[in-house]
Amino acid sequence: MKKFENRIIIVKRETRLEKVLEAQNTISQARFYVKRLGGDFAEYEDEHNQYTESVKKLRQNLEELASIQVLDRKYLPNFIFAANDVVVVIGQDGLVANTLKYLGGQPLIGLNPDKSRWDGVLLPFAPEDAVKIIDDTIRGKRKYEEVTIAKARLQSGQELLAVNDFFIGQKTHTSARYVIKFRGLKEPQSSSGVIVSTGLGSTGWMKSIIAGASRLNASVIGRPYGGKQESEELTEADEEVYEDVRHGAEEAAPAEGEQMLASEAKAIRRMRNPKRSRRLTDYLSADSRSDFLSMNKILLPVQPSAPRIGKKKTYGPSELSKVVGKWGAEELIFAVREPFPSKSTGTNLVFGKINGDEPLRLESLMGENGVIFSDGMEADFMDFNSGAEAVISIADKKGRIVV
Repeated sequence: MKKFENRIIIVKRETRLEKVLEAQNTISQARFYVKRLGGDFAEYEDEHNQYTESVKKLRQNLEELASIQVLDRKYLPNFIFAANDVVVVIGQDGLVANTLKYLGGQPLIGLNPDKSRWDGVLLPFAPEDAVKIIDDTIRGKRKYEEVTIAKARLQSGQELLAVNDFFIGQKTHTSARYVIKFRGLKEPQSSSGVIVSTGLGSTGWMKSIIAGASRLNASVIGRPYGGKQESEELTEADEEVYEDVRHGAEEAAPAEGEQMLASEAKAIRRMRNPKRSRRLTDYLSADSRSDFLSMNKILLPVQPSAPRIGKKKTYGPSELSKVVGKWGAEELIFAVREPFPSKSTGTNLVFGKINGDEPLRLESLMGENGVIFSDGMEADFMDFNSGAEAVISIADKKGRIVV
């Protein structure tokens, strides 16, 4: 008789050897293929044996606790988890992220089967400790940490979640064309894509982007390409934001309309704060600033204060430290990869923090091969071609990782 009625789901992944075998069919052919590429086939075999043996022993050790089901990563999108399932992920960190976004609040336990190969930031436990950890978890004796999840939603209603990060751009990683819309501004851009990271994922891909940009900035003195290409006229006020508010307020019931205007007024008052006024107006040309302030005047009977023209919004360690490495941070970070300055594409809106009040919107200008994928899973994507607009925000649901 099983100790608990809960079901234990063990999530595993293919090893490198299994992937090669799937393509090459036989061990001898796989060995020839790996060696021809300069790889160490013995390393492939050692890794495979270590991992499969860990999965086998784990299943045997858990048999007396509850019903066991072993699930391969490729079946995650179509698997239905029960509310009282306990999910056990056995290596690597990426598998934890891939699994977490398909859960609905079930506790996730990360096991590191091979500490000599994997750091295992999200894998705090060893397979031999699994029985005690799962027992404590089911009895409610283990603590867990909530994980903020990002959401990308298209106007068609299609959605995709990310535990680590989103990539928005070209499937082939060539130049992506789009209009970026953020904090009341919009700008056409051409880049290698946009990365949006959660607090959990901020120590991965986003860390690489910031590190690279920082080193480049420190290494390049002056402006070797000149400044004429970088047109400030391309960044303008996003009139859709204010038009939507006005239109919604006109059609809503009086009380609802007042509430909508009050909400927008609150946002604009934040913009008028001397510490924040530079957030929008510093990016705008004279004509765009005039348009922006006119919109504010329509929404608010109070005349906005004159814009402060100075340096653009920057993010210091104190601000970013609230997100970087913080699994439950209620903010996301976005960065534009390799933005190209030209007469028709700008480079002003390239970095920022997204929160519940300020989502990121992207309008695709790509005729084909535009995609949005999450957590490095390129096969699990949404098409993002001309006419599509994506809203990137914080998802309503949270992940739960046992610690």
